[in-house]
Amino acid sequence: MQFSRILVAAAAALTLTACSAEQSDPSIEPAVGLPVDASRVTVQTTGTGERVLTYRDVDAAEQSLEVEVAEGLNQTLMQADAVDVQAPAGGDVERLTVPLTGAATAAGEPAEDERDASRDVEFRVGQPSSSNLELTDDIRSAEGFLLGWRGEDDGQVSTVRLAAPKDATDEGRSEVEQALMKLLSMPVVFPAEAVGPGATWSVDSRVTGEATLLQTTTYSITAVDGDRVELDVDVQQRPAIGALTMEDGQSLNVLNSNTTSEGALTVDLGHPLPVDGRVSYTTRVVYGGAESDVRVVQDTTTSLAFTDS
Repeated sequence: MQFSRILVAAAAALTLTACSAEQSDPSIEPAVGLPVDASRVTVQTTGTGERVLTYRDVDAAEQSLEVEVAEGLNQTLMQADAVDVQAPAGGDVERLTVPLTGAATAAGEPAEDERDASRDVEFRVGQPSSSNLELTDDIRSAEGFLLGWRGEDDGQVSTVRLAAPKDATDEGRSEVEQALMKLLSMPVVFPAEAVGPGATWSVDSRVTGEATLLQTTTYSITAVDGDRVELDVDVQQRPAIGALTMEDGQSLNVLNSNTTSEGALTVDLGHPLPVDGRVSYTTRVVYGGAESDVRVVQDTTTSLAFTDS
């Protein structure tokens, strides 16, 4: 059996039938917009509070922070009786550090293919860096990359827009774009109900740029102090399709998938992105054919860390 690399669609290879936004900065390409499906929010418990949590970041002070995005992929072939279906904790990763500065403003009228929104967030990338020193020059060429989104006060995102610097190399553009899309794959969306310490809710979404993965992020409030909300975070992922067709025509079925995760975030409702915390998770998917005892075991590891500056 010939095994090709089993990968979900990468954000760096976006092929969008998307809207373009007017761009006033001549140093970057015209922004490309990506529509985002609304996440489904399900409340398990409301906790002890009596307050509906919403972002109050429109026209607030500019936010500056660093986001470390770590990603890794490990794929192995092994005999069925040797497979451990439990996802490991962590894995080898490549780290990309992205300084961001931006703010939220009131959203204007939607452009073609956009939905109504209450807030419009825009960040610019400072000088990024990578743990892969061979990519240093490419990564630095993506300084000035634009990341923006339209959404609602509860944290729902309806449109994402990206614009790379005109002088960015293809490799630098790809690496930074993929990191930014990974950042947006875990939005902190609050429920419509009043919640407080002890509240737990889940957010079901399709990971942007990875169309074959469905994700459930569960948030639990550990503390609320004014606009600061402390959250425990658990991430679970699963393939959206049950089988893959290989280059030789054979089919590989998803036999098992699970995620090991840990994380905690601090959200300031006056800022668009978390101000502190880290969330790390590894998803293991086991693939196998109907007439083979060989298994493809794929581990994908992701870690997002936020540091306000």
